[in-house]
Amino acid sequence: MKIAIDCHTLEIEHWAGKEQSLFNIVKSLAAVDGENEYILYFRHPVQTKIDYPQSWEVRAFKLPTPFWQIRVLLDMWFITRPRLLFVPCVYLLPAIKFFIPTVVMLHDLTAFIPGIQGTHESHLVLKEKLFVQLALQKSRAVISVSENTKKDCLQYFKVKSEKIKVIYPGNKEQLHPISDEAAINDVLKKNGLPEKFLLSVSTLEPRKNIVNMIKAYQEYDAEAAGTCPPLLVVGKKGWYYEEFFQLVTDLKLEDKVIFTGFLPEEILPVLYSRATLVLYPSLYEGFGSPVLEAMSCGAPVITSNNSSLPEVAGDAALMIDPYSILEIKEAIKKIITDDTLRRELRERGLKRAQNFSWQKFSQELMLVFAGTQKNK
Repeated sequence: MKIAIDCHTLEIEHWAGKEQSLFNIVKSLAAVDGENEYILYFRHPVQTKIDYPQSWEVRAFKLPTPFWQIRVLLDMWFITRPRLLFVPCVYLLPAIKFFIPTVVMLHDLTAFIPGIQGTHESHLVLKEKLFVQLALQKSRAVISVSENTKKDCLQYFKVKSEKIKVIYPGNKEQLHPISDEAAINDVLKKNGLPEKFLLSVSTLEPRKNIVNMIKAYQEYDAEAAGTCPPLLVVGKKGWYYEEFFQLVTDLKLEDKVIFTGFLPEEILPVLYSRATLVLYPSLYEGFGSPVLEAMSCGAPVITSNNSSLPEVAGDAALMIDPYSILEIKEAIKKIITDDTLRRELRERGLKRAQNFSWQKFSQELMLVFAGTQKNK
């Protein structure tokens, strides 16, 4: 079967969770799927460092939205003639498509969740509301990254439950515990980072609950007489992030809370492996990849008791109410002061992370692809 995939979001400079997922899906399909042919659509040729099978084709059209989407539709209709379109990230193409069966991947519904939609820029919320519902209604199947996201989809849209297949994303293959202390210290020194630290990895945006995280950190550091290791906040700037920097200034934490900006992927295993703990007190997640990443490297994790995060963490993290600064602070205190708990969380996390793989994801995805042809 010939399958088209919308890959144009891989063109952005620094990938977030959705782009990381798309890359890993394509890479995994290239490794495990010896039956189907794939056509990858880009705006510009991208060096993805993936060894595509000879039967695969990469096509690129240098056009702006929505002309690119229209050009892709015409190309599929008149030239490549795929039997299926897979859209893992952006929903404009499946929203306007009119002739080809489509499978869409649903990462989250933050634009529709009361209390959460306001944490996004208004134009992004508008785009989601315009296109997501149409894409879901027109699709032959929907891949949901968690049971919670499926529940949200059923709540906000008239989509049949049997149309939605939950497939958990996998983990980055390079993420594993690093035990070479000298090598870790060398990487930290080269990047100007402290040898001991607490860690948070996320795009800088309000939904990640960075304000409450910083306030909880400040309260524990004050309680510990300033002995808490610094907090590294790793991630690119998203939106409405100015208050995070101002809060650090107001609390006089410039030497304690360090915003590193975006860091290369190869540094993350070092950071997770060395971190005293990882904080991810998000207000809402469709999946929550940083929790899985941290567990894969043996880092003790503090995360929220909401949305999909309990599905990812299981019993391998301390769960907190993200709206409670006190609960976040107490969780930090527990892990820092309890060596036994810290060791138990590391062991549980490593075991839990083994449940998630891109190979398993791709094999289940291929079954969905095959099912769309049987259920015409």
